[in-house]
Amino acid sequence: MEQMNRLIDTFLNQLYRRLECCDTSDSDVLDEISRILQVWPEVPSSGKLPSPSESTVTKYLDAALKLGHTGAESSLIAAIRPLAPFLDWTFGYPPHPLYPNLESQVTFTQFIGPEDLGTADHLLMGLTLLAPKTYYPPHVHPANELYIPLGGTGIWTKGSEEPLPREPGSVILHPSGVIHTTESREDPVLALYIWRGDLITSSKFITDQEKLTE
Repeated sequence: MEQMNRLIDTFLNQLYRRLECCDTSDSDVLDEISRILQVWPEVPSSGKLPSPSESTVTKYLDAALKLGHTGAESSLIAAIRPLAPFLDWTFGYPPHPLYPNLESQVTFTQFIGPEDLGTADHLLMGLTLLAPKTYYPPHVHPANELYIPLGGTGIWTKGSEEPLPREPGSVILHPSGVIHTTESREDPVLALYIWRGDLITSSKFITDQEKLTE
């Protein structure tokens, strides 16, 4: 457990530095980062014992980490890699009516939160991993979400905005209640997420019919 705590603390310290030095002109992103840092978890952190599990998608984790090893987020990759054997990967959604095999293409691990490997009362942090050639369809949640791409270039959409390729070095903000998507191309995509706000209500898929009735 002591080793686990050290790894979590190293990750939290590295991520704090990354956010503190974020170089962007987007005032909304900067405001969200400020709010995140105001409720940053205490270090050293102490959480639950690890209960690692894999999914069919985690076979792409090493490739995604290697894609980011020498990129803009190499310091975060270096802090995350030692945590990999302790992570619990899940899907967490009910089957999607249009993408029934999505559970074999997208997976998530949450390791910082009120009841996770590292304790944070007001934030959730984890990783999203997409297999190559995967579409993570429209979804939404009440929490504000900040994403930092770590490995691979994904195509991201938010609300009515045009799809944009986002690579490591980017910071992406999904405000509360805004529908968004992610798509991978030839390479897997690995990204780190931070939730703030409503940490209880899960993300849900949005179908075309639901979009029409909003």
